[in-house]
Amino acid sequence: MKLTSLSEILFSILLLFALSPELRGQEESSTNMEAVSEMEGEFEEEEEESRHFFSVMVAHDHVKQGLKNGEQTWLSLPSFMLAYNYIINERFAVGIAGDIILEEFNVEANKVDEVLERSYPIALVATGTYRVINHVGILAGGGFEYAKEETFGLVRFGLEPYLKISNHLELVLNLTYDIKIDAYDNWNLGFGVAIGL
Repeated sequence: MKLTSLSEILFSILLLFALSPELRGQEESSTNMEAVSEMEGEFEEEEEESRHFFSVMVAHDHVKQGLKNGEQTWLSLPSFMLAYNYIINERFAVGIAGDIILEEFNVEANKVDEVLERSYPIALVATGTYRVINHVGILAGGGFEYAKEETFGLVRFGLEPYLKISNHLELVLNLTYDIKIDAYDNWNLGFGVAIGL
């Protein structure tokens, strides 16, 4: 009887040793699962929305008081836009935008009977954006438009719908109205991409 008990004890010990790698594997597996969970958490942190967005857009500026051959006509002028926006929170952003009209043109000044010549004017505008609803922002800002002939102050108002592709990429539609102080007004329609860094 004692021999049977001793053999049962030895068998139990051998069985315990035989199963211990499996038990250790379960512990390691549990540790591995925790490591994977931590890595997923880090990955999710990396996937947070970007706060810094750079935009590139092609556009057309539309000028009602344009002049061609001495006659007033509506001008549609190609332009190129670059912008930087810092996202403060889910509703507010601040930024700076620059655009260049890629043509020379003449325009009739707003309040004076004067013809203004503009050669590839460059506008630089500081803006603030308020996202009224998801995927639509209202923007306002001020700055100046520079051309070799003359520089004008400007005020800009606009609407910016966007389509979020990922946390780092958006398609952007830009519709703005510029009031060039003591000069002329124009509106602009642009389309492009915003890349978050």
